[in-house]
Amino acid sequence: MAEEPFVLIEKRINDLVAMVSTLKKENAAVAAQLEQKSGEARDLARKVAELTQERNEIRTRVEKILSRLETIEL
Repeated sequence: MAEEPFVLIEKRINDLVAMVSTLKKENAAVAAQLEQKSGEARDLARKVAELTQERNEIRTRVEKILSRLETIEL
């Protein structure tokens, strides 16, 4: 009878150790996924900046062309 509480405590501790192990693995997987997504976000932000710059350059060129066309007498 006296052994029964210890068996229950031991089982509970074993369950908790297993849970901690599982949570550590899940945490590592989530951390890796977060790092991957952060890298993807950086790449996308860089691409947006490049496209914005390209759009601005094209806008400037089109404005210059339109300005030159306005100076032509038709």
